[in-house]
Amino acid sequence: MKYKSILFEPWVGKDYTTGGVFNKKVLVLGESHYCNDLNSGKCKKCVKVNMRSECFSQTQDVIEEFVNDYRGESYQQTFLCFERALTGRELTQNEREMLWNSVVFYNYFQAAATGARVAPDFEAIQVSEDAFHELLELYQPDAIIVWGSRLYDLLPAWEGTESSLTIGADSARVWHYIVNGKEIPALCVHHPSSPSGKCWPYWHEFHKVFIGVPLFKD
Repeated sequence: MKYKSILFEPWVGKDYTTGGVFNKKVLVLGESHYCNDLNSGKCKKCVKVNMRSECFSQTQDVIEEFVNDYRGESYQQTFLCFERALTGRELTQNEREMLWNSVVFYNYFQAAATGARVAPDFEAIQVSEDAFHELLELYQPDAIIVWGSRLYDLLPAWEGTESSLTIGADSARVWHYIVNGKEIPALCVHHPSSPSGKCWPYWHEFHKVFIGVPLFKD
């Protein structure tokens, strides 16, 4: 697919359009790609915004590697924690493939960061907003799961309203986008690499209310 503003192509599961195991179109929104060589000047591929980089397929490559070649690396553990938060349990290999083939995964910022918890600059924020709108128009998700409060707070408000999803004494913020007349709720969860985000049984309670429990078929 050709994109106008998107510089890092999203992972689009083959069953996304039909709803997959969730029976609804779910967009998972990460924050940034990381490039450890940016500070040293060794990497020139991810530096410029407004220009599609040689790293265009990086998102797809990362998910493909996690699904088919899990080795326990730190970034892979983030995805492992998140899939358990979605399902409430450990998955078989077949279930993992079905789960990730049911979603779109997209990193919001369209310029690589130099490391975790490094805030994007103004130019990256502006370019990323246009790309995000393009993404929502193209894939029309039914629900969005946002990784982390920092990202949630930096997302464009556009037209919409905010509510909260309450589970017992706890709550999580939900922004309701309106895109081409369609309401798209976006749930803010703690980033699955953070200490609080790694508590996947806790976050599963929010996910099962927000998008439902996935149904795996043999």
